Parts: sequence; structure tokens; C-alpha cells
Amino acid sequence: MGKMILFAGKELPAGNDVVSGASFQGRSVIATSLHVDESEERSSSEKTSGVIPVVWNRGSPLSARSIALKCENSGGIDEAALIFDEFYYATKYRGINNAQTLEELIGSYQYLTQELLARFARNSEKVTKLAFIHKANFTLADGVNSSSLRSSGVELSNPLIAAASAAFRAFAENTAATLAEGNSVIPVLVSCEPNNDLSKRDSSLSVWLCEYLDAIDNLKKPLSPKQKVSWIKAGAKAPSGLGILGF
Repeated sequence: MGKMILFAGKELPAGNDVVSGASFQGRSVIATSLHVDESEERSSSEKTSGVIPVVWNRGSPLSARSIALKCENSGGIDEAALIFDEFYYATKYRGINNAQTLEELIGSYQYLTQELLARFARNSEKVTKLAFIHKANFTLADGVNSSSLRSSGVELSNPLIAAASAAFRAFAENTAATLAEGNSVIPVLVSCEPNNDLSKRDSSLSVWLCEYLDAIDNLKKPLSPKQKVSWIKAGAKAPSGLGILGF
């Protein structure tokens, strides 16, 4: 039976390309969705792609628990990928306020991670991978320092989006640190810089991620704690059979 992966952070339909890449790699997928009528979305998408959508109310800890329960009731997941796409948020949340930033772009990831880890702990005999994908964007400060960037017309991250992005990165790497000495949950930190061509194509990024996660399964030597808290550039060479990361 193929692996099942959860994608959270780029809700369907914006996350369709992410899902398609994983499906191409033979994954069954649970993905967060914007659709309120989850049953209708499931009936249409599962028939065509095997994708299970689940609505995520980002400001609600109970919604995060529901997603984790959905994963458990679907037979359990082998992998989870939490995505922070800063450029996507910069275009979507132009009028964002402090409260919305805290709830939807910072607290949401922390709620969901805690719920997933709690359920992973109940089945500690199963090795699960938890990937944090940080897709960075140019900020207003970058625009001040670059005339070409200012004139490019690209959407720059405002202070709240930039702060949420930094919070995600700090939370991801320190969550990885709490897992670094264990073997039941393997953290994977993926860094996508704005000029990374691979990360601009979500389907390609997803294919690469699945191949990278598969390579971890084939390691003869487990990843070291230091490797588990190190950021990997999107598109990097998969880890070798000797357990040494190829950068």
C-alpha cells in the first residue's frame, strides 16, 4: 500500500499543484481545503485523484484537532508537510491585521503541529516524517535596498507577513530540535528562497519532496540530530545511502 501524506498550509484549490505532484509519486493525499462543503469536495476529488480534502479553520485549535483526527481515521499518515508560502500570503492577505496574523499565520501551524505530534506519540512504533516547507518572499525592506526589485512590480511582504514568515521558520527549526534525538518522528526542514526555480513550481517541488522523503527510508545510517535541524535547499540532492546529506 502506498504512503499517505498530509499537506497543510496551501489550501485547495490553491494547493492543487502540490497535491498533483504527490499523487504523481504514488501518494494518497489529505489536504487542507477552503471549501466549506467538505462532503461535496470529497465526492468530486476522491473519485478523480484519491485526494481527501479537510477544511481548516486556522484560528481554531479544535479545527487542528479535527484534521489530526481525520488523518488518524483515514488509516494514519506516513508523512506531513506544513507549507508556509510567503508570496502566496503576501498576495492573499494584503489587508491583514495583527489578530488575524497571530491566529491564521502563526498560531495555526503551532496548533496543528502539536495535534499531529500528540497522535504520532500514540503510535510510536511507526516512523513518521514531519516536513516544514518555508517558501520565502522578498520583503518591503528588500525593496528599499534594491531599485530593480522595487521596479519589478513583484508583491513584497508587508511587516506582518514577514514577521509571520520568520515565526514559522523559528518554530519549525526549534520543533525539529525537540525531535532531533528521537527516531519515531523525523523532522525535515525545507528552505525555498524567492529565486529558487524549483520552488516556483509547486508540482515539481512536491515531486522532489516525495523523492527526498523516500530516500530517507533507504538510509543505512539514520540522520544525525544536526542534520535534522539543518535547512535543506529545495532541489537538493537526496540523502545518500550512508546517511550523509548532499547539499
